[in-house]
Amino acid sequence: MADPAGDGWCVDEAPGERRVARVESGQIVALHLIRDGAWYPGDIGTGRIKEKGAGGPLLVTDQGEEILIRGACPAEGQTCRFVITRAALPEPGLIKRAEARAATPADGADGRIDPVLRLSGGTPKPASAPMAADMDDVLVLAQSGQSLAGSAILTFQRTKAGLVIDVDGTGDAAAINLDAARDVARLLRLYQLGGMVMVDFIASASKAARLAIGEAFDAAAAADPRPFERTAVNGFGLMQVVRPRPVPALLDQLFGTRIASLSDETQALILIRQAARSSGYGERIITARPAVAAVLNGPLAACVADAARRCGAAIRIVADPAVPGYGHVHVAQS
Repeated sequence: MADPAGDGWCVDEAPGERRVARVESGQIVALHLIRDGAWYPGDIGTGRIKEKGAGGPLLVTDQGEEILIRGACPAEGQTCRFVITRAALPEPGLIKRAEARAATPADGADGRIDPVLRLSGGTPKPASAPMAADMDDVLVLAQSGQSLAGSAILTFQRTKAGLVIDVDGTGDAAAINLDAARDVARLLRLYQLGGMVMVDFIASASKAARLAIGEAFDAAAAADPRPFERTAVNGFGLMQVVRPRPVPALLDQLFGTRIASLSDETQALILIRQAARSSGYGERIITARPAVAAVLNGPLAACVADAARRCGAAIRIVADPAVPGYGHVHVAQS
């Protein structure tokens, strides 16, 4: 357990990605992944209006990204200043474009607000080694898709329609459901899960027991600053929770357009982090699947160069279709 004296916001930095945690009573209650180059709500930029797409007018930013414009905007081909209202959202099978509105003079000059400063309201403390390890544990749990809470076993997975959480366990069904309700609220905050969340509790014929599930969830969710709406638990044990989704959840960032396997970008960032923090002498060799190696040599090439500066050694990328897992980092001399 991390030291409770470290409560507040802390950040663990690595090339291409920062992990930002909200810590309360020594425990991580929310973990955010901030990746370089992403647009976040409130960022202001400039682009040119493109032809109207299926979801509305498209704007191509000065950086070449396509963003949906909502509301009134200039005519096709015209320059447009914009304010991001929703970040791009990776979902199974697709990435929803970021959304924006046309900027006004009152919005101020073009620029991006550091998401870490916006989250923390100031400069967060560097994460201690134990806290960085706790962050790793949170990410491992996210990858596993399973959480244990008292007598309850929760299994969760992203779908195109939203997140589905299944509740199981052995013993008293009412106790299992109450443990699960509290843990669902914890997971929603921990991973900033938004949009539609469907929870399948153990079915109960007792209305009082079903009401108790909702009350347990509400009480556990009271500390979460993100608002929500939920349905009552029906006789089949189903409860639906809807929360705002202005930024991608941690699960969205880990898996991208896949359902239960890490995206190539996530795998590449993990290898870059390992290389940046490796010890020893001589060249670092990152061996990765060809698709991951392409990301390392392409979109994340600057992050690889940053990792090389941090570890004080050259980094070479080797593509190997037979490498196990997502790859590994080899140090010439340890």
